[in-house]
Amino acid sequence: MRPPARAACRVALLAAWLAVTLGAGAAHAAQSYERLAAIVHVHSDLSSGEFPLEELTDMAERRGLGAVLLSENYLNRVEYSLPPFRALTRVSEESRSVHGRLGEYFARVAQARAARPRVLILPGVEVMPHYFWTGSPFSLAMAVHGTQKNLLVWGLDRAALEGLPVVGNTSAGVFGLQSVLDVLPGLLIVPGVVLLARPRTRRRPLGRAVVIVRRRAWLPGLILVALGVITLARAWPFTQPVYPPWTEAGSAPFQDLIDYVERRGGVSVWSLLEAADAGERAVGPVRVSWGTEPYPDDLLKTFGYTAFGAVYEETTRVERPGEGWDRVLGEYATGERTRVPWALAEAAFHEHSAGKSVGPIQTVFLVRERTEAGVLEALRAGRMYALQRGRDTGLALAEFVAAAGGATAISGETLRAAPGAALEVTAAVETVEPRAADVRVTLVRNGSVIAAWNGSTPFRATHREAWDGRPVVFRLEARGGGARLLSNPIFVRAQ
Repeated sequence: MRPPARAACRVALLAAWLAVTLGAGAAHAAQSYERLAAIVHVHSDLSSGEFPLEELTDMAERRGLGAVLLSENYLNRVEYSLPPFRALTRVSEESRSVHGRLGEYFARVAQARAARPRVLILPGVEVMPHYFWTGSPFSLAMAVHGTQKNLLVWGLDRAALEGLPVVGNTSAGVFGLQSVLDVLPGLLIVPGVVLLARPRTRRRPLGRAVVIVRRRAWLPGLILVALGVITLARAWPFTQPVYPPWTEAGSAPFQDLIDYVERRGGVSVWSLLEAADAGERAVGPVRVSWGTEPYPDDLLKTFGYTAFGAVYEETTRVERPGEGWDRVLGEYATGERTRVPWALAEAAFHEHSAGKSVGPIQTVFLVRERTEAGVLEALRAGRMYALQRGRDTGLALAEFVAAAGGATAISGETLRAAPGAALEVTAAVETVEPRAADVRVTLVRNGSVIAAWNGSTPFRATHREAWDGRPVVFRLEARGGGARLLSNPIFVRAQ
């Protein structure tokens, strides 16, 4: 063989070896994780749910789920008070929550984990950072706003949870002018004690004599002491919320919570952004209403949160092409944000009512290990996709990979490529069941649909383009058989 021929042969062999090696690397990048189907946002009988933990895990296992992400109500209390002495006039309504019972909560989770080791249980909480009142009892009409504007929190220990900066949590309160006003009626103890300790002296004529009568003012003294003691007891520990419920505070209370969770290594998730809530009832002659308007704009107003509920039973818009989620992803791609807001599926399961059950709404994590730390790591990294099952069909994301110049990236990752590189995005969708289903797969690029394919599962398609070097965000959506699948994005940036 002539030397040029031998050189050409070596080059060909080297190219073939590189192709095999890089192909194996790409396959490894997409397949080195284990799929772990989970139900996210679940309440047990520890808070507002119907079922105990063991029964919930049994239901999850029967539906093929490997993890349950609990979100017990952290503090389900709404209070109203009148100025200036708000502690003395405060009335409240509270339903079952884990506030003040965190030790019991973690102990119950540990027991359920030991009893049901095949299903991973993650303890978390659903938090109401703030609400506010309008109206007045004197006008016989009042309204409380934002009681369902909540975030979900995972990954915090008991000590960190006890200090969550939310309205109603006195351990996270501050001292201020209202603290002084609340304590002020407690000074009534002083004149009350004086009345009880020093009897009043009265002179009464008795014929030609004068009788001196000494009598303690028991009734007014006891009333004053009782009012003072009640005031101090109700005002204890004399702290006030940073954002009190008698004023609207915008996004600040929610951002404070997000920042607190971030500093302590947890994850925070915006919950049910577009699920409106409203109601009304009479309290004596006063009409009290409550309501929470959809709040998808808070995705843009806040920063540093980990994810949001993008798929649940109700119709949503925020994850549609060009809507709020794509706008936030675009801000990250151009460097305006330092954290990506990932999408997940949110079950919000309490009981078997309103057509709810365990199983139809799933988040499928791609985990390195089947542990709590493994799930939280995948959640922080965006290695997951949201799934809403149809009646008889469930979809699975078999592959979603971007490749250029030998490098690859999957959901939650950034592909570094040279401008002008040949860019390929491959999508593969399967059904969980052995039977095939007709699907429509949509590829979204920077908020616009760049490709839409129709086919039958197992489905596979590739989009190719010459990349111009500007930041790109790709994400995928698939529908078929009544089921829906939403991926998390892949980013492409210059090397």
